[in-house]
Amino acid sequence: MLPTQKSQTKRANDKMIEGYRAPPPSPFRPWDAVKAVYRLIKNKEDTTQVFEISNALSRDSHNKLFARFAASPYGKRVIEEPIELEKILADFDRLRAMPEGSFGRAYLEFMESGGLTPDGLIEVAEESGLAMRGGEYPEYERAFMHHETVHDVWHVVTGYNRDALGELCLLETSRTLTYNQSFMLITLIGGLVMKKQNRSIPIWSIRREAIKNSKKMKWLPEVNFEELLQLPLSEVRERLDIPTPVKYNAIPQEVKDKLLKPANDVGHQEPVVELAAE
Repeated sequence: MLPTQKSQTKRANDKMIEGYRAPPPSPFRPWDAVKAVYRLIKNKEDTTQVFEISNALSRDSHNKLFARFAASPYGKRVIEEPIELEKILADFDRLRAMPEGSFGRAYLEFMESGGLTPDGLIEVAEESGLAMRGGEYPEYERAFMHHETVHDVWHVVTGYNRDALGELCLLETSRTLTYNQSFMLITLIGGLVMKKQNRSIPIWSIRREAIKNSKKMKWLPEVNFEELLQLPLSEVRERLDIPTPVKYNAIPQEVKDKLLKPANDVGHQEPVVELAAE
């Protein structure tokens, strides 16, 4: 368990944010980010590349997110108690006992269908260096461990699946909510590759819808998702002002599943009727 007492030893380049020590902004490394984007496009399951891109281009966005999160009542609880959401969500037996149609059951089904565990994403975050190691910035680390844990929670509550197009839409949502403009590089290059693979899918129209929707929803980083798990998923979305991703949902799932897959894995690509002008 991470220390709950605020760190007091401050280094020369450290910042104090809401009374907590935080690291200096990350160095700007655009070329490393471009290389990581292409590695991610080759294998969209290699989520270490997302964290590498974020680290390379984030500059001060992580500290901006931390400042707002640490200033919120729920954020303070996550940091200081701490609330370990990753352990709560890893209790699949508890989730399975929740009502059919509940947010908790939907999350469980999402995780089991992809063979995912919350610990898996946390391991990736730690390996990437985004979560500060060694307890040097314990409160900062706790906050970002929490943010990585809710990645799949956001998938469920927004309605974006784990296909490449769904990941693109969720990254645009995350870009709005976490101030991390590095995600734009992934969505632009990824969108170009997907458009080349299947020109009939209105990639840019779907991306614009995701951006528009993200600006309507409540600020998800400060949401206490644990207290919402028992509620119907539809009610949770209504409470959080999350719009339905109409254009994304209009693309058949079997078509979305083929995006960014090697040709010999997907066979013939069926055309999709355009939903809107690009």
